[in-house]
Order: sequence, then structure tokens, then C-alpha cells
Amino acid sequence: MRREQIILQKKLLKEKFIGALVGTFVGDALGMAVEGYSLERIKADYGQIDHMLEARLGSGTYTDDTEMMIGVAESLASVGGFDGEDMANRFIDNFNLDRGYGGGTIQALNNIKAGTSWQEAGKHIFGNGSFGNGSAMRVAPIGLYYYDKYEELKAKAKKSSLITHAHPLGKLGAALQALVVGYVINQDPRQNLSQGDCLKFLANTLEIEDTEFSHKLKITKELLANKPKPEEVARKLGNDTRVFSSVPTAIYSFLANVNSFSEAVMYAITLGGDTDTLGAMTGAIAGAYHGLNAIPQKWLKSLENKEKGLDYVIELGEKLFELK
Repeated sequence: MRREQIILQKKLLKEKFIGALVGTFVGDALGMAVEGYSLERIKADYGQIDHMLEARLGSGTYTDDTEMMIGVAESLASVGGFDGEDMANRFIDNFNLDRGYGGGTIQALNNIKAGTSWQEAGKHIFGNGSFGNGSAMRVAPIGLYYYDKYEELKAKAKKSSLITHAHPLGKLGAALQALVVGYVINQDPRQNLSQGDCLKFLANTLEIEDTEFSHKLKITKELLANKPKPEEVARKLGNDTRVFSSVPTAIYSFLANVNSFSEAVMYAITLGGDTDTLGAMTGAIAGAYHGLNAIPQKWLKSLENKEKGLDYVIELGEKLFELK
């Protein structure tokens, strides 16, 4: 390979690392204002969410999705890999209740502060651990850091989930989201991404047979072939906080709009429900595929940029890339 090609590939890879983190931030901030809205209400009130709306936290601000993603990225960059205790402490240090944390995550972090180990903190929340999407929404940095080691990627994603979402489905959902980020990092956006190859890779690599996820990925394949209305997608794949009703939806939103970062993220948010997390996860995937340059400038300029704002998130992406 010529030196010029290697330099170009490295430049694109760096853009992808940054794009995944900033994509999480953008999708989160876009979706935050309409969280909990139905698809029908979003359609009636806005048509499509194509700009940052005023909301409780302020226009262009992020929620717990991005705040926890920052904690994952900080830990990986600081330690040089996964360290559960360090990551849990980052979550605690960054914690801002105003960002909209879920009850299970709050309980798990309080357990850790009270002396419970990170491995045990989330095991008995909601009985057998949470299968919400709170660990999947933040996991993109693990997909980046281990993009060249899929088996390690899966293992570390599941361990990272254990801190707050210890149910087997919670861990599997985090692994699926990290895996799709790791997969698209390795794909060239200048070529045509095969939807079928992507779904086949995810199903085979994650070994999800006979789970909610295998069922949802089969539905995803069928929906991609039929190009249904958003109402059918929301009904069949889901748009709520359960991880099996949101990660496959984010994957569909990306694959159905694979040639455009903005179209993928806007589509995910239009589905209603847990819109900030659907936006964040779709943004992570689309950002990892297309890179930072594909994210509209008007959105970037609208994001909060105080302490641990946009510039800081970009810096974290650069640090993770430099470690590879």
C-alpha cells in the first residue's frame, strides 16, 4: 500500500473515532427535547426534528446518555483499556442528576458509593438486573477501542454493562451496540455497505440465537426489504427503554438511511419514545461509519461547549484514536 493511501486511511479512521462520540452527543441533544413523545405527536408538531429544540436542559445540551459515554471514553483513554472500577468511578464523578438518569443506574452508582463492588452493584436491581438500554447508550467508545478485536470487544462491552445493567439481555444489548459500532468502523463509507452482510455479521458474531435480539434482527432484515412506514417500524422493533426494543431500532435507522448521517439520526428520533437514546445510539453508529465531517455544521455549532462539551468530546475521540 502506498504511503499516501495509509495516511488517508488513518485520517478517515480518526474522523470515524471522533464521529462516533460526537454522533452520540448530536443524536442525544436532538432527541432530548421530544423524549417521551409519540411518533404521531412528533409528526404533528414538528414533522421532522432537523434542529436543536428548546428544552428543559436548554437547546443543544446532552443528557445522561452522553455524560456516561464521556465516562466510558475517559476511562479507556486514561487506563489504556477496560477497567471496571475506574469506569464506575468516572460515572460517579461525572454524575449530574439534572441530566436525567434512570432509577436503576442511580441505584447501582449509589451501591458502589456505599462500598459494593462494580461487579455486584447492578446484579439485583429490578430483581435480576436491568435490561434497559442505559449501558448500550454509552458503549460506543468500547466499540472504537476494540474495533480490531471483536471477541474482546464483546467481552468488554458486557463487563461495562455489568456496572449498572447486569441482566443477561442488558449485557447482550450493550455488546450488540458496541459490535455494530466496531463493524462499521471497519467499513469504507465511499463503498456501498451491504445491509445483509452487516446483519449476518452481527447475528453470527454475537451468537444471539433464540433471544429477543435474534428475533428483532430477523424483523430488521424483513423491514429493510419492504421499506415500511415509520409507524410499522416503531410497532415491530420498538422505541422504548428496553434494550431489545431500542438497539435493533437504532441499527435499522442507520441501515435504512445508510448514505446520510443526518437522515439516519432524524429518522430514529421521528420514531418517538426514548428519542434521546435512539438518537444517541443511531448517531454513534452513523458517526462511526461516516466520520465527523458528515455531521452537519449547524448541529455542531448548536451543541453545548462548556466544561466537557463539544471540544472535550472531540479531544476524547482523538485520544482514543492515538492509543490505537
